[in-house]
Amino acid sequence: MQKPKLIAAGAVLAVTVAAGVWALLVATGDEPDAGRAGASPAPTDPAGVLSAAAAKIDKQAYRLTLDTGGTAGGDGTVVLWDPLTKRGLETTSLKVPAGAVTIERLTTGPDVYVRISAPDRRVPVWDGKTWWHVGAPGSPPAQQGLDNTKLAGTLTAATTVRQTGVREYAGTLDLRERSAVLGEGVGNVLGARAGAVPFTAAVDEQGRLVRYRIELASEQSQTAQLDLTYSDFGLSVSADPPAADLVGEDPPANIPGA
Repeated sequence: MQKPKLIAAGAVLAVTVAAGVWALLVATGDEPDAGRAGASPAPTDPAGVLSAAAAKIDKQAYRLTLDTGGTAGGDGTVVLWDPLTKRGLETTSLKVPAGAVTIERLTTGPDVYVRISAPDRRVPVWDGKTWWHVGAPGSPPAQQGLDNTKLAGTLTAATTVRQTGVREYAGTLDLRERSAVLGEGVGNVLGARAGAVPFTAAVDEQGRLVRYRIELASEQSQTAQLDLTYSDFGLSVSADPPAADLVGEDPPANIPGA
């Protein structure tokens, strides 16, 4: 297995025009009581609807499925996340010639652990057993990796929005100031296009974001995308610390987040 592909195993997605990047689970905000007296009426303009829909993502636990919108290869990420308790499990699968590399990121509230399983054992620390303790949520900052739990918030950077169907929208995003969420890998893909990135989105009957596609780049008629699906709102997320004998401290540099 070549080293570039090994390093890419820290990636959230392997898109056609970018190196892999890794995810960092963090939480945002507390939930106001939308049903209490004096609550503001729901917005009706397209931009306001999407901004409100993005804000609702952090109000309860959810499942996020993230892929490249049809790009071949089978890479993808599933996140089970409870933003209120700061607990969750993120599982990324990356296809390699020998099979698949699986990266699991476990956030237990105060701590984050990473475990990597590889189809061979040429990288001993990727043994599929050791949970490497990489610190607390938000430390180190996601300067190089995609922050999956904040991707919905990029909808507040919409510069043009139009309604295209029943609870369906499209427009463009100005992502030039969103490097902390998108990471260096996606930022490099966007380049000069970061100021006007096409997107589509859909909300459910309760005004929650359920689908969100960011069109990253096009190359030879192949479009690289971040394709997000939010579902299972209110699910129960169990994320307990691993057994002490399975935890490794001082993770090596080839562990995402180390």
